[in-house]
Amino acid sequence: MPRTHSAALTRWSNRRCAALDSLEAVHGAVTGRRRGRQYATEHLNLALFVSLAAEFQGYCRDLHDDAANVFALSLGPATDPRITALRATLVRGRKLDQGNAQPSALGADFQLLGLSLWSAVHAAYPSRGKGWNATLTSLNSARNAIAHRNDAQLAAVKATQPLDLATFKRWRRSLDGAATGFDKVTGAYLTEIASTSWHR
Repeated sequence: MPRTHSAALTRWSNRRCAALDSLEAVHGAVTGRRRGRQYATEHLNLALFVSLAAEFQGYCRDLHDDAANVFALSLGPATDPRITALRATLVRGRKLDQGNAQPSALGADFQLLGLSLWSAVHAAYPSRGKGWNATLTSLNSARNAIAHRNDAQLAAVKATQPLDLATFKRWRRSLDGAATGFDKVTGAYLTEIASTSWHR
């Protein structure tokens, strides 16, 4: 049966989501799924958000890799050194390799392929696209505050929403939708401009 989505989405749905499931299970085992402000709960909550940001950034990088491969191979065989050079150019200097998966970084990186990612997302998903953008912005603000131990920034993030298990699950559902949406608009773009798709 032909694939109807990218290898990146398969990895997100399997390996990356399994890693997040595992961390949630550890959270439940340590906290006993009790509410409260226990010290262990607070630190495990923060670890959830860092992991979610990391796994979604990995997905976005995988998706960009897949798209760059399809784009380059639509122009010639993999054995052609010009195609190899083109593929390398399409991923050189990616913001996803240097910083977080902020909406602006995703937009810049997919523009290297000629795809205006957020315009395509908002056109295909008028209401959900705004939510995905907002989730990514909030998640990366939380990730930066946690990773850099910036207490003032962390307090500002927490003032807008609690960094608890419920928020993690809500943001994870949002990004699960974003993963599928990004995959579909990227596949549609490549089908249009390169006469190819994820069906390989």
